[in-house]
Amino acid sequence: MKNKAKIASLAAASLLALAVAGCQSSDQDADGSGSPAGESGGTISFSVTLPSGGVDDVNSMVGKEWLKQMEAKMGKKIDIKYNYIPSSEYDEKVKLMIASDDLTDLFVTPLFYDTTDMAKQGQILELSPYEKDMPNYMNYLSQVKNGLARVTNADGKMYYFKETSRPRFPADSGMLVQNTSSYRYDLFKANNMDIPRTLDEFYEAAKKLKQLYPNKYPVNTRWNDLRSLFSASHIRADIFWNGSKYEYGVLGDGYKDALQFANKLYSEKLLDPEYTIDTDDTLKKKALNGDNFMWMADWFTLPGDYTRTADDGKIFAVSLYPSNPKYGTAWQEVANVNTPDWGWATFCISAKAKNPEELIKFIDAQYSDDITRLVSWGIEGTTYAIGDDGNPTFVDSIKNAKDPWVEGDNYGMRASKKHNPGLQMSIDSTAFVDFAPNDYTVFDGKFEEVPIEKSPFIRSLPMPRNAYIPSWFEEPAIQFTPDESQQISEIMNPVKTFVTEEQAKFVSGKKNFNDWSKFIDKVQKTGDIEKVLKIYNDAAQRVLSK
Repeated sequence: MKNKAKIASLAAASLLALAVAGCQSSDQDADGSGSPAGESGGTISFSVTLPSGGVDDVNSMVGKEWLKQMEAKMGKKIDIKYNYIPSSEYDEKVKLMIASDDLTDLFVTPLFYDTTDMAKQGQILELSPYEKDMPNYMNYLSQVKNGLARVTNADGKMYYFKETSRPRFPADSGMLVQNTSSYRYDLFKANNMDIPRTLDEFYEAAKKLKQLYPNKYPVNTRWNDLRSLFSASHIRADIFWNGSKYEYGVLGDGYKDALQFANKLYSEKLLDPEYTIDTDDTLKKKALNGDNFMWMADWFTLPGDYTRTADDGKIFAVSLYPSNPKYGTAWQEVANVNTPDWGWATFCISAKAKNPEELIKFIDAQYSDDITRLVSWGIEGTTYAIGDDGNPTFVDSIKNAKDPWVEGDNYGMRASKKHNPGLQMSIDSTAFVDFAPNDYTVFDGKFEEVPIEKSPFIRSLPMPRNAYIPSWFEEPAIQFTPDESQQISEIMNPVKTFVTEEQAKFVSGKKNFNDWSKFIDKVQKTGDIEKVLKIYNDAAQRVLSK
């Protein structure tokens, strides 16, 4: 869900949008009970659009149990018409569905999608008037730091549900880095090389591997970007909270330093020239084929997955982003898993949904403790038992399997490798830790075969303050008015497009760093960045002054 949607006409959107199974309106049920519109014969009907991983979630053991329990909770039969879209195509196709206003009753938005325009155009339901129908969700909001402020706009209106993620670590210790650097540890060990802790060490390691494998490109990166280099420079290539105010990272020295380092890798044929177009699939193929050996940025569980897939002596190990001593210890991309918080997904209800109250009650049930446990852990007595401490733990046949994730797929709960039963709106992330397979980690110079969440190094780090925590980890929960959001989009969209294009040119050497001042001038002329920063900082003051 990280592909950017291409501009398409309304006609093209209509062609790609999936058929929507709308709810049928009726004044009364067949029994004359006067149930809300959208129900027929005591059945709750709605359509939903979700990303698919290519497995049958509906008919998995946990998927079937989820439907059974939801029908018991609601006291009615449930008819859900699923629009599943492959994850790799999801963002693009849903953006086209939004453009054509051809939406299912419930849908997951594209990743990090700004819902302001949908709300302004009346495409999505305002949830604020229905607070009495969602006690479970509102209770969770009360536990999340600035929870209500983070899901309402500046006018106090709420338009979406957030996926929730219950804490997996204590409140004061245990730092989870979900984005890491990774390395072919077996090659490093065989050649008596240390896993890099600084960018200089990273560069020297890449050069040595190039000498050993002259026909290979030692370095690549996931997500087609240079986020680890920006973190080493204590910036983002975007607007970010620097600890006291918002600034635009592209205008700082750290951004130039990061690109110059990437250019050095590129010009010496150390960085794979396809880094801007590589997909998850091509990165995996190159890794398993031995075409790349060092990844500047990676998802923390994938190296372990690669190691198990290869099963031929290749070891892919995760480590922290290397530091640039000029800026100190590299900031890491740290997830809040110490207190109740949000997950990645955002859910909206179409304003055209015929049964909003019943649908919201159904959605709210997803945030109840029993449904959260079911989709996360599966079925008590079959996939998990209650331990002596009163908490669930997976059964030995799962935990002791060669790959617990794969074994979990036989049942289909969320903590398994591929399945996403139910609507996936509320997750107990401690399930991921309980039977997590071994990762291969190098932290503080020590190699360990251990799930990253169980790493003594990771668990020992104090939270929320240590040298790895970025300035934006505790940024204020700002909200924009619809007008402010529109101004930001109009100004920053062309700026971001220009910067992305020019960044690749600087890295590849098509643009000379002697022209850097001209680039910065053009960035500032492309959009009124100072105006955008004022909007951000004014919004921050609205929060901080309370």
